[in-house]
Amino acid sequence: MTRAWIISFCLLLPLLNTAALAAEKAAYDSNGRIIGLLSSAEDFPVASSVVAVLPSGRRIPLQVRGASGGAIRQDDGLAWSVPFALPDGSRGRLELQSQESASTVRYSATVTAETNLDVDAIEFVIDIPRPAFLGGQLTVDGARPVVLGPVKPRDGVFFRGQATALDFEDRAGVRTLDISFNHPQFDEPREFALLDRWDTAGRSYQLRVPFQHGPWTAGASVLLTATLRLTDKPTTTPVAHLTVDTASPRYTFQGFGGNYCWDNRSPIAAYTLDHLKIAWARTAMKLVDWDKQRDKRPENLGAELRADFAVMQRLRKMRVPFVMSIWSLPERFYTDAYEKAASATARAIDPEKWDELLALIGDYLLYAKREYSVEPDLFSFNEANIGINIGQTPEAHARAIQRVGAYFQKIGLKTKMLLGDAAGPRDTHNFALAAASDPGAPSFIGAVAFHSWGGGSSEQYAAWGDLAQWLNLPLLVTEVGVDASAYHTRAWDSYDYGLREARMIQELLTSARPQAMLFWQYTNDYALARVRPDGIVEPTARFWIMKQFADLTPPASDALTAASDRPGVLFTAFRAGNDYALHILNLGAARSIEIAGVPDAEWRVIETTEDAQYVQMPAVRSSAHGVTLDLPSRSLVTLAGKSSIAP
Repeated sequence: MTRAWIISFCLLLPLLNTAALAAEKAAYDSNGRIIGLLSSAEDFPVASSVVAVLPSGRRIPLQVRGASGGAIRQDDGLAWSVPFALPDGSRGRLELQSQESASTVRYSATVTAETNLDVDAIEFVIDIPRPAFLGGQLTVDGARPVVLGPVKPRDGVFFRGQATALDFEDRAGVRTLDISFNHPQFDEPREFALLDRWDTAGRSYQLRVPFQHGPWTAGASVLLTATLRLTDKPTTTPVAHLTVDTASPRYTFQGFGGNYCWDNRSPIAAYTLDHLKIAWARTAMKLVDWDKQRDKRPENLGAELRADFAVMQRLRKMRVPFVMSIWSLPERFYTDAYEKAASATARAIDPEKWDELLALIGDYLLYAKREYSVEPDLFSFNEANIGINIGQTPEAHARAIQRVGAYFQKIGLKTKMLLGDAAGPRDTHNFALAAASDPGAPSFIGAVAFHSWGGGSSEQYAAWGDLAQWLNLPLLVTEVGVDASAYHTRAWDSYDYGLREARMIQELLTSARPQAMLFWQYTNDYALARVRPDGIVEPTARFWIMKQFADLTPPASDALTAASDRPGVLFTAFRAGNDYALHILNLGAARSIEIAGVPDAEWRVIETTEDAQYVQMPAVRSSAHGVTLDLPSRSLVTLAGKSSIAP
């Protein structure tokens, strides 16, 4: 039996404001990594990881998704199991667990070698945000402080050696970060190195703590547990000044909606249809299923297809326009038919099969029109720029728009084509330019669309808005989402993730200027609600954030010019007739705000925090100086009012 090595490195997280502790103490990604410490102030982006160092010096992150898979979450708890494989084919596994209490997060990692591992070391790594402590100092075991200056130290290392504790202090003496090392059996210094890291992956103060040095024998197991203390001295939070220009509408916003693409049988799908205002929706055309069942009467279709048609019928009765998108095709339609797994990406449509494919698509749509009285407003191939799952070049995208659009006209459908529907916002508008510039395509296009996964800069968002404006077409964000990998471990199921979604929504509204935004999804995927064992649907805090945006924004409203002088306070404003909605997202500590330029009205105040959602607060009245209001930390606050003066 191989000896099990045990190392302890405990991570304790007292947060910035002990008077207002949030229920969540850390944020985690889909691989079980800590990606931030949470408090009543803005998130502190400390990040953990486990890294293998090969004999060549190459560093291999082990908490990734690849051929060996990725993290598997254990039920709904903060525990993950992560298989890993090194480039030589050797294998191992990580077991991760985080335990949160009123003031701490205890994060443990166990590495087990399933085969012999030829490595120099496996390290536990903490990346600490450099700007937080630049110009401050580092103290190791009470020795003389080391200044954390802008000049790279020798070999890029501030400290390398044995120690029991290291303490960071920022330049102003306001924030401290204390990290201590404790062995479970006896008190002795631990080996670590603190680097001033700057590489193509980013920049940080990086702490590296080895589990053990040298090769690992199959069966060897090492436990690492730890402790980190973050404190901030109270400071005065400046008043945030917000302005709105009611005389300068920027674009028309039809409203928010959602995707109903997967598992419309879920009670959560029914719940969102009943409890959220929906301005736009999106469904999936499941051609693989339809190809097998299209000769059946409606009552004899499979349960999933029946649920899809029922949702479309419900949307039509609600007068909700919707997009229909295709992900996958029956195998015979691909150029590499029967050569790859059905889930393979970037698969091209066989040019010889286009006529048959159009007939199959038309058959589906005519059936929906005949049997359910529904017809999609827009049609697309989902994320064809990266091939999820059908891949197209920009030129092939342009040809497909013309071919499918002309066929729809031929068979008497009003359905128009969606330009783009591209994955991610980062310069993906380039994918749509060939079709946008093709003189034969625009007459078939009804709208422009992209997905927001991963986020982008204001310039990248604006490029999509500019493209839609250039074509004089509506812009839709057909999938609003933050992390495209979060579904693997339900990393989306937290209030912090909801705040990240809210931030993205505010940024998209400001920079992209969309006419509609469709959340991914209004079903049990990235779900806004949970189903209890007794079948009762319970909305989460993320549901109430979405409801605040969806229900309180007037339909078909003007998006007004709005601005904030604080980067942690994001502000958007809308007006339809005399009805106004002002959405204020506060990502930091509690603070006061002053809003100038609002019309004379009595304002309802609706507030969502992690502890209390969609709460009706005391109304406020605007004066000649505007509106003054106190915002709680990490909150979405909406002011809804009716002006007595017509715009």
